[in-house]
This record gives sequence, C-alpha cells and structure tokens, in this order.
Amino acid sequence: MWNKNFNLLLIANFFLYTAVYMLFPALHHWMVSEGGYTGFQAGGAIAIFGASLFLLGAFNNYLVDTFKRKNVCTRSLLLLALLGLLYPYAGEWGMIFLLRVLQGALFGVVLMAMGSTLVIDVTPSQYRNKASVVFTWSGVLGMLCGILLGYNAGWYLSFQQQIYLFVGLCALPVVLVSMVEVCFRAPLDLPLLSFDRFLLFRTLIPGLNMMVVPFILGVLFSSIFDTFFYICIIAGFIVFLLLDRVVRKQVNGRLLNGVGLVLMCVAVWLLGCSTEKEMLMGAGLLTGLGMGFSLLQFLRMMIRLPLHCERGTGYHTYQLLWESGVMLGVFFGKYTEDSSGQQFRAASLILLAGLLIYQAVVHGYFMKRMKNR
Repeated sequence: MWNKNFNLLLIANFFLYTAVYMLFPALHHWMVSEGGYTGFQAGGAIAIFGASLFLLGAFNNYLVDTFKRKNVCTRSLLLLALLGLLYPYAGEWGMIFLLRVLQGALFGVVLMAMGSTLVIDVTPSQYRNKASVVFTWSGVLGMLCGILLGYNAGWYLSFQQQIYLFVGLCALPVVLVSMVEVCFRAPLDLPLLSFDRFLLFRTLIPGLNMMVVPFILGVLFSSIFDTFFYICIIAGFIVFLLLDRVVRKQVNGRLLNGVGLVLMCVAVWLLGCSTEKEMLMGAGLLTGLGMGFSLLQFLRMMIRLPLHCERGTGYHTYQLLWESGVMLGVFFGKYTEDSSGQQFRAASLILLAGLLIYQAVVHGYFMKRMKNR
C-alpha cells in the first residue's frame, strides 16, 4: 500500500485541505473587518461552499472516464487556486458568494478525482479499504492545520498575502499529483450524467448520521478563535492515531462510536460552561480524541457497505457529507454566535441525538446490510 504514488497523494491531500481550510477564517476576517459585512453574512458566504460541492457531482463519472484522471484533478485544482486570486477585487457580497460557489464545485471535483479515483487506482485491491482510512486521516490533519494557520496568519500577513499563501498551498498538490503514475485507461462511452462517483444511496443512512461529527467541528471553527484550543484538538487526534490499530481490532463498533460521541459531547458541554485555559485544553483534547473514535466507525461503515464496483462512489459520498457537515456547523455557529454559549448547549443536544439514532437505527442497519451482502 505504501508505494510512491500513494504517498504522493497523501501529502497532496494534506496540503489541499490545509489550503482550503486556511481560507475560511482568512476570508471571514477580511469580509467583517474590511468589507463591513456582519459575521452572519460572512458565515453564509463561506458556508455555501458546502452545498456547492454537489453542483458538478452528476458529471463526475463522465469526467474521469473520458479525460485523463490526473488532468481532471490538477486542472480543477488550478482553477480553484486562480479563483482565490479574485477575492481582493470582489467588493460586492454577491461576487464573493459566486466565487465561493465556483470554488466549492471545483473542490468537489478535486475530492472525487483524488480520493475516490486516483487513490483507488494506485492501491492494490486488498488494501483499498485501509488506504481510504489513511487517506482520510491525512485530510483531517490538513483541515485542523489549515484552521490553525488561517487564524494565525492574519497576525503577520495582509489578506492579499494570505491569498498568495492559499495559492501556493494549492500549487503543491498540483505538482505532487502530476508526479503520480497512473495506468492509461481507454475512454468509455458513458452517459453525461449519472450517480456513479457521486452519491451511493446505501451509505446515506450512516453518512447522514456521521454529519453530527463535522457539524460540531464547524460550530467550534466559527465560535472558538484560540490557537491553543486547536493545538489541543490536533494533539487529541494524534493520540487517537497512536491508538488506532489497537482500537480498531479490539473495540466493538457500537462501543467505539458511542465513546467518540460522548467524548465530543463532554467537550462542547465544557465549552458551554467556560472558555478558560484549562477548559479549552480539556475540551480540545476530548474533541480530537472523540472525533477520531467516532469517525473511524462511521468511515469503516461507509467503505464496507459499497459493493466492489461502488467503492469510489461510497468514499466520495463520505467526502461530500463530511464537508457539508462542517459548513452547516459554521453557518449554525455564526447564526447563534451572540447567544452566550447557547450554541454549545445546542451542539451537545445534537450529539446526543446523533448517538441515540446510531444506537437505535444505524448500527442495526449496517449489520443487516453486511449480512445480506
């Protein structure tokens, strides 16, 4: 599994997520401080990114089986980066909104071409499930590092310079993906529109339940602006990665997900009580650890439910729902930002509802589907 091509894609995925997520706080701060928009208006412009991921999804299968897969990925990435250069010249909210929509649509194509296609192409069939899990962890680390970078870069760089940093971080995946060696595949006579490599409906039930995890992260991203807090989340997630192999083999999936959601629930409850340094440290560590436990089980379900020929579609369904969950959380966090901590109490209730739905419905659905395969 750990061949040169897979390693190149892992690193490319890390930098891709770092670039995309560092832009969120940078853009929000610029819109509020220089554009004069409210936090809610800025949050709405940022959050539309999540819905835009679905715009080109029906064309995915046609794109990667008609054109060279690396070209689909790298050219979409280049357009994603170039659109970022237009932000300093977009004075109107509608223009910023349009740029977010276009970037979201392109990011959806990049996710599909890289994670749901190229990773599968370069990995032996017996290791593809494991490869998808490892590839996911690189994206999660990139996401957390991107948020951390975005909140801190503004202290040292102007918005224009932050945009250049975003473009530079996008350029790295372009170079890395260009170095990947993929076997030539003759173009197929495919329909222009299809659900292949877009949405797999048999994974939607666990996928929709999984959205509570990124939703909570989105709420935190839009509500907590403390560098130390995000360092603690990264530390908690790294602790999970060190425990990953032991946990995966010895802990029942129902318990694994339950523990993860409870840890996240305790974390946001702590934040609702206080945002003192000690609380931030405990909440950050619990968030990173709980996110890892819960996501591991959800991801395991979403990559095992697809049939052999549906693997890429199942993984892309996870990617779309994850990003949409984060953006919904950002929107909710900005909508409730003046509620004196009420967003954290609401987040706790959402996590508890997600836990109950998983235990009562989703786990049984997964086990039944696996028996009937």
